[in-house]
Amino acid sequence: MQLDKAERLAALVEQALELKGAARENFIAGACGDDAELCSEVKALLGEEEHAEKIMASSAIELGAQLLRQEDPEMGELSVGQMVGEYRIVSLLGEGGMGEVYLAEDTELGRNVAIKLIKSGFGTKAFVSYFRQEGRILAALNHPNIARLYGGGVTAGGLPYLVMEYVEGSPLTTYSREHAIRVEEKLALFRKICAAASYAHHSLILHRDLKPANIRVTSEGEPKLLDFGIARLLDPATAATENPTILGAGVMTPAYASPEQQRGDRLTTASDVYSLGIVLYEFLTGSKPRMQADGAPDLDKLGGDLDNIVGKAIRHEPERRYTSVGQFSEDIRCYLEGMPVSARKDTLAYRGSKFVRRHKMGLAITSGVALLLLAATVFALLEAQRANAQRVLAERRFEQVRKLADSLMFEIHDSVKDLAGSTPTRRLIVGRALEYLDSLAHDGQGNIALQGELATAYEKIGDIQGNPYSANIGDTDGALASYRKALQIREKLPLSAVTTKTQMELGRTYRGLGDIMDLKGDHGKMIQDYRRSLQIFAQLAPSEPKNLAVQDELARAYETLSDGLGRAASAEKEILANLKTSLTIRERLVSEDHSNLKFRRGLALISMKVGGASDPHDPQSLAALHQGAAILESLAVTEPTNGRARREVAWGYKQLGTTQVAAGDYPGAVESLRKSLAIKQSSAASDPQNAQANFDLAGSHCDLAEALTASGDSSQAIEQANEGIAILKRLIAADSTNASYARNLGVYYERLGDAFARAGAGKEAPAAQRLNSWSEAQKTYQEANQIFADLQARGALPPADAADRPAKFAKRMSDCRDAIEALGGYIGSEFPIDTPR
Repeated sequence: MQLDKAERLAALVEQALELKGAARENFIAGACGDDAELCSEVKALLGEEEHAEKIMASSAIELGAQLLRQEDPEMGELSVGQMVGEYRIVSLLGEGGMGEVYLAEDTELGRNVAIKLIKSGFGTKAFVSYFRQEGRILAALNHPNIARLYGGGVTAGGLPYLVMEYVEGSPLTTYSREHAIRVEEKLALFRKICAAASYAHHSLILHRDLKPANIRVTSEGEPKLLDFGIARLLDPATAATENPTILGAGVMTPAYASPEQQRGDRLTTASDVYSLGIVLYEFLTGSKPRMQADGAPDLDKLGGDLDNIVGKAIRHEPERRYTSVGQFSEDIRCYLEGMPVSARKDTLAYRGSKFVRRHKMGLAITSGVALLLLAATVFALLEAQRANAQRVLAERRFEQVRKLADSLMFEIHDSVKDLAGSTPTRRLIVGRALEYLDSLAHDGQGNIALQGELATAYEKIGDIQGNPYSANIGDTDGALASYRKALQIREKLPLSAVTTKTQMELGRTYRGLGDIMDLKGDHGKMIQDYRRSLQIFAQLAPSEPKNLAVQDELARAYETLSDGLGRAASAEKEILANLKTSLTIRERLVSEDHSNLKFRRGLALISMKVGGASDPHDPQSLAALHQGAAILESLAVTEPTNGRARREVAWGYKQLGTTQVAAGDYPGAVESLRKSLAIKQSSAASDPQNAQANFDLAGSHCDLAEALTASGDSSQAIEQANEGIAILKRLIAADSTNASYARNLGVYYERLGDAFARAGAGKEAPAAQRLNSWSEAQKTYQEANQIFADLQARGALPPADAADRPAKFAKRMSDCRDAIEALGGYIGSEFPIDTPR
């Protein structure tokens, strides 16, 4: 049945129903003329007078379809090879609430198209004529990011269909999972989606069903909006609308539909803005936002301006959202370019921070270059006076180094260290500073004050180069060299120059060296350096009872040694005793200066460590961990620019999560570790070249993998472990001497193997799938075992690993082999097991 004939049938039936008896017969005879088939169809629909009211309440096109179904019960399905107009059906692509979608070949133009077969029951009495009129309007939409609607018609079976552009690609969320693209790239792609929606809005057309499934991304990374205007096409009530305020339609997806659409209220472009806001949040985070009781969004994953942007887009009240999709997109552009966004309150401080971030590289380099030029000028003047004024030269050199240390390392560097993307600038500052410091160290041997300043500068540079407890640029060897220079200078100071300040500096230098020895895998030297640091502060503390800085360093020295002993797997009693001593000191510090945020964070951290070292099943231990994490979170809120504070919050949730795993609280562990992961993802995204931020992120992925494996979610665990492994491999490629990286890679492979083993042990999966999981587990365990064997061969394996990992891996690989054999698999020589079973 062709569209014009269906339309004519609908009109004839409606007119005939208004007539009775001979008048109706005369009307039908005159209207149908010689078309006997049309006359028969009209009479068939009017044949049963007792159903007149039902006929009046129904669509003529639907009734026509029902009649044809009686003649051909299978007419509702299209088969491969069937012709629909000039289109040949190739295959069924999918089914949904509206009908079925087919891949078809346009035999006239030689292209593939998608044909959407609409189920009967959509539309109203005026559906046929409206369908024809509105199809022409929507077919006129011509935008590179909107899938074209070519036209439509009615099948021989009486069902309406649409002919649309066929888009090869993945749904938006699938594309996000399959492609590791940065947040900035996602936002740029999303702005193209906004441009397409805005284009349609200017044509007075709303989408009304925006969701990831209706947005496909091609292999070239171009988004395409599907079904644009289909909701409008299926609702003739909108046909007479002359502005973008239209009635709500039943065609929608509740998870993405605006509150007013779900209520059936009149819609504006703000409704599509709401749906796009939900889509953006899911695109960026992988989940949908939670809504509070008052309708306000509860956003916890994006951070900063992105929270404000998405929050404004999905406000419950339409008038509080962006007035247009274009305004929504413009705020995203401002965010990408470091400009202030309209979704956030405009203050002088906010605009100032944006200016600094936009120009951070230029400001840092300009300031650094200016300082270096000034220092070079001073140095040249001093060199000219060397022969005649040695005393003046020494004084000027001291002033020169003081300015370098204070301005270059402590002012310029510290002003950019927490800014996103500042790692290249920090690397430049370090390189230039080292060149200058080395030249001054060579010529300033006799100047005690100058030597002290040099040691401080070298230590600061070592922190930036590779200390794992601060944001660093991933240069472990460089950090070791700088710390050794600082130590050499400080140990050579004469007794007359030894003060509380110089001893504190010496204690910190030993601690920094211990940190680097840990990364190098020399755990014996690590413990030696940590004990020397503690010895120095323990000797100072009794004579400085009111010096809170000394007492704080003493507490940290006990804590650091305890952490090192834990990694070296020795002296469990000493570990707990040191932690408790540190806790006592920190409690006293907070009681004497409760306003000191550093002291309060330190107390929260050590409390969590003491709780973590206790029985994980002890409710009091878990309560202490929960309280500590909450305290760290609340303190970080008061210091929004303090990157270390946010890192400590992430550590707190990690500590809580790993303890919850040990206690068997797997859902709680997953929740805690996801919070830790979100913070670390934000830190790494804001400074992609920051080695420590990426190392922390890799660890967070694998901590979560362990919890997911324990909870039984093997597929998510495998995904998380692979994320961590990929990050760590990139870090190792840049710093191959870092034994800590290599050791953690072995741990991450072990957790990946655990996830595969858990999947293989699942009885509900098919045998072939379980066999594959066990095989993957065996390969992964073998990879981990090889990494630990290589570390042991170079003397860089922690004692705890050396003690128990060979037997552990032999047992795990043996279990894999038994499981594979039980499932009918074959064990070849590819995966040897060195230890006897």
